[in-house]
Amino acid sequence: MTRICWWLVDLVSRMLEPGERDAVRGDFTESGESGVQALRDVLGLVVRRQAASWKDWRPWVAFVGLIIPLGMLLSIVSWITAGHSATYFWMYANNWDWALLTDRAFWYAFAYCVTVISHSFLLLVCWSWTAGFVLGSTSRRFVQVYGLLFCLMLVFGALLGAPRYFAYFFQYVPHRPQTPDAVGPVDALAFYRQILPFIAQAVLVAVPSLWGMRQGANLGRFPPMLRIVLWTAAISTLGVLVIQEPGFGFFLRPFWRPWMWHAWQVSLLQMLVYWPVVYWTASAVWRRRHGRTASI
Repeated sequence: MTRICWWLVDLVSRMLEPGERDAVRGDFTESGESGVQALRDVLGLVVRRQAASWKDWRPWVAFVGLIIPLGMLLSIVSWITAGHSATYFWMYANNWDWALLTDRAFWYAFAYCVTVISHSFLLLVCWSWTAGFVLGSTSRRFVQVYGLLFCLMLVFGALLGAPRYFAYFFQYVPHRPQTPDAVGPVDALAFYRQILPFIAQAVLVAVPSLWGMRQGANLGRFPPMLRIVLWTAAISTLGVLVIQEPGFGFFLRPFWRPWMWHAWQVSLLQMLVYWPVVYWTASAVWRRRHGRTASI
């Protein structure tokens, strides 16, 4: 219990400024307080600091303008991704036959399924990481609070937001695009109907988003021109996320949607969505070269 309390103290104290965080940890070491007392004190201090910070207008703008809409959008898209991939998972997990391994046609179909699922998962990860990157770059000071609020918004979206959205969408929106399967043997299983969407949201949305927030909080280390390029790529990616959200075509009128998807500008934006892959690769190469230079 004591170890858990001190681990929570260390975790909560990260929401303080670096100088104040070190001072608080030093005070706890000198005073010899128990883990429970230290946790209570640091929680009180963090609440007071955060309450004072939220008197400013900027955190509220980020919460209303970014956290709420991005959390809902990613919840909806992850629900669609889980629904579409559930059919492929069910085909192989619930209908497996070892004799299929000797069939060449099986391997062609299996390669196609892996390609489709991997593409949809990578797309969702890139969107989620970009959303976190934008949130983290708006304010390094509030990145921990933004992460907590964003995760809470994802939980709300998974429990209430996305199911109610699709209930309304199925009932009132005409000419709706393809959405998660609502009938058939896949939906009859609770794992594919309820658990898989939560797993997809936790692994493909929450984790990449928190990772992106950490990267976005360090955006100030880059030159101004590179920051402009990264911001342009991030905003364009979120624009594609909004365009591909199912309800967007309804609000812009359905007959606009085919023209939009055939325009070269939209095709270019769809390719730009994968810019986080280039960022990850470049960061890994830079760290590797920097580590070699330091060791030499």
